[in-house]
Amino acid sequence: MKFIQNGAFRLYLLSVFIYFAWVLTQSEFTLESVKILFPLFFSFVIIFFYKKYLEKFNKVFAYFLFFSVSLTSLFGITNVMDGSYALSTNPILYGLAFYSAFFAFHIYKKSLDRKFIWIASNPILLITGPIAFSFKGITYIKIKKRVSYYFPFFLIGIVFFKVIATPLTPFFELINSTNVIEVLVFGIIFELFVYFNFCGLSLIVYSIFGILGLKIPLNFKQPFSSRNMIDYWRGWHRSLSHVLKILFYLPARKKYSINVALFIVFLSSALWHGVSANFFLWGAFHAFCFIFSVKLLKKDFKLFSLFLMVPAIIVGRIIFSETDLDRLILKLSFSINSPIEIINLFKNIPTLSFLSLLLGILWVSLEFFLKDLRFFKERSYKFLRIPSLQICLMILFVLFAGSQTGIEYAVYSQR
Repeated sequence: MKFIQNGAFRLYLLSVFIYFAWVLTQSEFTLESVKILFPLFFSFVIIFFYKKYLEKFNKVFAYFLFFSVSLTSLFGITNVMDGSYALSTNPILYGLAFYSAFFAFHIYKKSLDRKFIWIASNPILLITGPIAFSFKGITYIKIKKRVSYYFPFFLIGIVFFKVIATPLTPFFELINSTNVIEVLVFGIIFELFVYFNFCGLSLIVYSIFGILGLKIPLNFKQPFSSRNMIDYWRGWHRSLSHVLKILFYLPARKKYSINVALFIVFLSSALWHGVSANFFLWGAFHAFCFIFSVKLLKKDFKLFSLFLMVPAIIVGRIIFSETDLDRLILKLSFSINSPIEIINLFKNIPTLSFLSLLLGILWVSLEFFLKDLRFFKERSYKFLRIPSLQICLMILFVLFAGSQTGIEYAVYSQR
């Protein structure tokens, strides 16, 4: 606990210092500029009320906290998390989705300590997660060894985010189309964008914390090395999956069948992302795909579960991204109801965006087809941590570093 008392506090101060050093380079100083301080205030409030009045009602309070972001979404105080670029609709509630889930988890398990406040409100964690359901001080490991182990993750994250994800944003013009070909192409590209954006930033955060002496969960584990939807979700946003398992799946499984428990989990996840029709549909759709995959695997129909996984990921991402219900219905009709504009749209896309798309497809293909090879088997991006590959990643970053193509933003902090 010594690290949590001292190291986590120092890490918080360092994170705040870095953030405000960046703010001072900006032309304006607004409420948006100081938004990272509000999570600390609300964390103090949560801990105060819990310790003072609500310890006897820990489970009720935990669920209230988890769904607090659903309530703010319902009343339009915050946006839904559909992956689109947007400034915070309410800077005062910046990071609510992440620090409320953090407190919900630890309050439910009765593991909350006042010192956890510096973890919950750390600005770096609130950029995109992960939800720190577990953390461990590793300052006993020499700094040289920590840098040696964690820096490769940092480089992978930078390349995923800057080189692959960001240049894909010009393709987002396709979201307005309802033609089946353009809808499917957008679904594939947007899935790649969300993966490399979210995973890239998560790896950056993971590496920074590791170098500074705090081990946090690895949020992604090569999800495209999967062969079915069950395995896919084990590798995707693992910190949220763990919170959902503890808060919803295990309690529900004691009372209901596995199918009902899974529907509760996915609908709870949908509500965490935002209260809107597309997320209800997204939760129900993935619950159905997950349950159907379980049934297929029980009958040893592994090939069928693989064939289900690919369209399920693409269709799920189409549903995830579209908050306009009428347009979503048109998209899911999978018909050609207007002229196909994809060729004309692609003419205006920068060459760099196509290169990023090829790199994204290449890495996902390697994850998928080489999953049983030595450097892929652990699903910890070990292949990209080979020294020769690290040099290649450095070259890629240098080549792309000066590019102004695309919009840089954290896909999972857009509220």
